[in-house]
Amino acid sequence: MGLKQRQEVSLFPAGDREKQSRQKKDRHYLFLQRFLDSTKANLFFAKGIIMVEGDAENILIPVIADILGYPLEKYGVSIVNVGSTAFLRYSGIMVREDGHTIGIPVSVITDCDVRPYDVDPVTKERKFNEKITESVQSEKEKNEKYTNGSVHGFTSPRWTLEYCIAMSSLSEDFHKAVHYGMKILNAREYISLTSDKITEANQAAEEEARQWHNLPQAETAYKIYGLMLNEDGKSSLKAIVAQCLASILCWKISVKPSGLTQEKMFDLDLYGLKTDEQKKSELKSKIERDQFLSYIVNAIKYAAGETV
Repeated sequence: MGLKQRQEVSLFPAGDREKQSRQKKDRHYLFLQRFLDSTKANLFFAKGIIMVEGDAENILIPVIADILGYPLEKYGVSIVNVGSTAFLRYSGIMVREDGHTIGIPVSVITDCDVRPYDVDPVTKERKFNEKITESVQSEKEKNEKYTNGSVHGFTSPRWTLEYCIAMSSLSEDFHKAVHYGMKILNAREYISLTSDKITEANQAAEEEARQWHNLPQAETAYKIYGLMLNEDGKSSLKAIVAQCLASILCWKISVKPSGLTQEKMFDLDLYGLKTDEQKKSELKSKIERDQFLSYIVNAIKYAAGETV
């Protein structure tokens, strides 16, 4: 259907509610015509869908799903990285106008986006302020916003994915991943993450952990995540750190042959390493019990067809 035809349909005399619904649908379709590509079009062929807003989620969620025992390929679940918060544009086409479900579970994973600090109006300095009440409210509002029919919203209980991971039982691994990421970002293109650089990064993370030992959990997480951010609160490290954390998690649950060093953790697939089922089970339990990771866990399970 061409643009002209769409306009004729949307302007066809009807009740106000029906007209608004048609126009809203048309806007969704026009958006999709512009932005659908082969990586996003897979949502039409999936048994379940997980929509995310960035590369970090796109990299980490398949690894976490494997650890939880829900490998996405086995369950026919596709991840759609919308690259923004335009979830309603994509999720809108997964909801019928009559309100009936299409039978495909869609998880929308997003951040609550409540920043745990205040900015001094004069000095512009940031002062840590966890803002639990505001975070809970934002989480509730966003879950409601993105939940419609078989589409369910799963919002981070605090600021962002990275901040929640820094708050979680994976904090130590995430802290190291941040330093690995900084080593990779600062290196020349042909230099990999060597064993020496891994040792240096581990030592830096351990020293910072000692310095921050007496801080509350949330403030420690704020400092860890802050290592990734520039003065404007932006980061060029998110995808790199996510890749490092994913590799750390895979490395931890793999059976490593003698002589294989951690600098090869990015190449685990090449070695076809076996999984240490006991370590995997322990990590799975730790992730499932974690209140700051539960929204990710529930989003994966829901998209895989489980009731959450």
